[in-house]
Amino acid sequence: MTQSKCPVCNCTKFYVKNPDDEYETYEFECRDGEICFDEDVDEDCPAVIEGTETYCNACAWHDKFDKIK
Repeated sequence: MTQSKCPVCNCTKFYVKNPDDEYETYEFECRDGEICFDEDVDEDCPAVIEGTETYCNACAWHDKFDKIK
């Protein structure tokens, strides 16, 4: 199984922000090209596509989702 990693620190955990509430975040990993949200994430999480602003969970890196693939 291959996991996507942060281009700066090699962390495998990322998050996206809720477009309606900037303080609500959804953590995920990208395994074999598939988005795997944490177990406690509800069904209403935003879609993660190539242009989605994505943040590293361990450092200050953030960019579009397609930069970590």
